[in-house]
Amino acid sequence: MEDILKRIISIRKNPENDLKNISFYIRNMDHDIYNLVISRLKKQIEIVRKYKPPVRPAIDPMVSSYIGVYSGLEFAEEYGKLMGYPTCCIESFKSVRFAIDEEHLKEVEDLKEEGKIAIVITSGFIPCSLKCKEAWKRCLIGSVSQKEYDNILQLERTLFKELPHYHGGYSEYYEKIRF
Repeated sequence: MEDILKRIISIRKNPENDLKNISFYIRNMDHDIYNLVISRLKKQIEIVRKYKPPVRPAIDPMVSSYIGVYSGLEFAEEYGKLMGYPTCCIESFKSVRFAIDEEHLKEVEDLKEEGKIAIVITSGFIPCSLKCKEAWKRCLIGSVSQKEYDNILQLERTLFKELPHYHGGYSEYYEKIRF
């Protein structure tokens, strides 16, 4: 998440060629809204550090909305790069794979581990495969124990309390697939 924050701050000062559309949007953002975006993202990073989850949560829904994530689907590649998603997953998403689907769910059985109770995925991130090694390496997917699962649930409650929002389609910071 710190990388996303740094990239947004950097874009505000200097547009990035590989993020042309996002750069235009962030550079032209109202100063007060930009400051709100930065402060909410910093607050989220502070909260997440306390919980140390094995998988990164989705970024704050208000931040996502203000930087155009939900309205910029035609720029999926740019937003994927900003969020640190693997190229293979961005390409899969661009091929109209917008949700965890039956193909993903078929992979769950192969991912079961002793002492683990669920697969968790950063909400909003649609991997090319639940077995994508790069997504696991970037902490966008992981298998968790009961203790880690409970910690993630508490993190989500804390994020909702500390960073209230009114985004109806964004109810969780993680997708969870219980074994």
